Amino acid sequence: MAISKEIYQEFEDIVGAENITNDPVMMQSYFAIDHAAVVLPKNTEEVQAIVRLCNRHKLHFATGSTGWMGMFPPGIIYLDLRRMNRIIEINEKNMYAVVEPYVLSSQLQAELMKRGLNCNIKGAGSNCAAIVKGHGHMDQTCGGDDRNYLAVEWVTPEGEILRLGSLGSCDEWFSGDGPGPSLRAIISGTVPPGVTPGIFTKAAQKVYPWPGPTEFPLKGVSPDYSLSEIPPNMMVRYYSFPSAEKMYEAELKIGENEISYELMCFNMAMVSSNISSTNEIDMETFELLRHQVQGPGFMLIVTGNSPDEFAYNKKALEQILKETGGQSLKYVEDNLEVEGKLLCQCIRVSASIRETFRRGGKSWGGFAVMGQRDLTMRWLQEAGQRKGALIGKGLAMDDGAAFFGCFGWGVEHGHLGKSEIFYRPTEHPDAAKAAADWRKETNQLAMDGCFNVPSGFPPEVINPRMSNYLIWAAKVNAAFDPNGAIPKPPSFG
Repeated sequence: MAISKEIYQEFEDIVGAENITNDPVMMQSYFAIDHAAVVLPKNTEEVQAIVRLCNRHKLHFATGSTGWMGMFPPGIIYLDLRRMNRIIEINEKNMYAVVEPYVLSSQLQAELMKRGLNCNIKGAGSNCAAIVKGHGHMDQTCGGDDRNYLAVEWVTPEGEILRLGSLGSCDEWFSGDGPGPSLRAIISGTVPPGVTPGIFTKAAQKVYPWPGPTEFPLKGVSPDYSLSEIPPNMMVRYYSFPSAEKMYEAELKIGENEISYELMCFNMAMVSSNISSTNEIDMETFELLRHQVQGPGFMLIVTGNSPDEFAYNKKALEQILKETGGQSLKYVEDNLEVEGKLLCQCIRVSASIRETFRRGGKSWGGFAVMGQRDLTMRWLQEAGQRKGALIGKGLAMDDGAAFFGCFGWGVEHGHLGKSEIFYRPTEHPDAAKAAADWRKETNQLAMDGCFNVPSGFPPEVINPRMSNYLIWAAKVNAAFDPNGAIPKPPSFG
């Protein structure tokens, strides 16, 4: 819906004429959606003023930062947060960082590494906002999802500023809880409109020790990056195992001994995608590598804070591999170029993009479950067996994990776990329908086995299995948004 010149002027008075537009040409760069206006606030106070103005004129609003998520119907006031791109603080002593919504993960990580620190970057990649919650390659040693988030500054849908956690009592960012009743449990998406309505203008997150260099010795040009040398006290390997059970046993022992910096259960299609610069090379490399492994496996990054610690970690790993039958993939171990690619891509996190966003129909689509690691492993095996049957019929591409849909990893050395399964249809005329049916069946498997509550189910199916979560979430949102300024997600009814 269009807004009057008078209302447009009110928004302009807040941000300045150069930071607001309703030009249809400009809307093409905002998901090609016909927004009532796009405004670019520079700080919390301007965000608050915009939100209050939306409430006064009964306008819907939504926001986004780097464009990875959000619900954007036409006719809304869209807040583009790209001017809010400051790293507010890096507290080395207490090990946290405070950022605004448009700080990129790569930007924050680069500054942290200069200080011997690191952060967990979401699997979506280092070009997503650092404020976004999620899981990523470094879950093993850098925590995951909401476990990393501390104090938050939140502009509610009514335009109130709430400072959650320690920020609300002492202007410090070190804790996401207390004192007193905590709202942490309802903060479930730091770039709304997710589940939590409103706008997060600043957030603190935990950071962790980084045993590597302040800067990687990068060589090459996009998309063919590698390292000129492997930094001291670091190595990358890929190990395959005779069975999924043996692989999981090795993963648990590695976690118990805390000897890995990163552990990702890649299958051969994923390894190939990560080290290949073109689709053609990807297919050739995959065909080569799939015959060099004995079964499911994982990529492992081992580091040390000193030569002695690095030597100890390698010795402990050697014993674990002996007990579980793990074999090193020589294509990685004996190839500095490949080892360098995996190291920089899986720490700087451009890896997943290479697997899931390839042009020309060469991407692997998929979905995930999150929870107790042994449960997610069971789900993977059952889902993988169903996928294997379709591979045998020529309806799905063989990714080297036909009867074990191997992609998963432990969080915090196996305390929790996340698993995903990838699927790429073939060109068979029945492949698209088979893929849709498989996804539906595998979602149902996750639901029936209590592995996860995947997307795609209507509220009447989800609510009874989750203590009416969606109903309660809608009530919480309504309490914070009495004027209905946030567009209602379809799943909330």
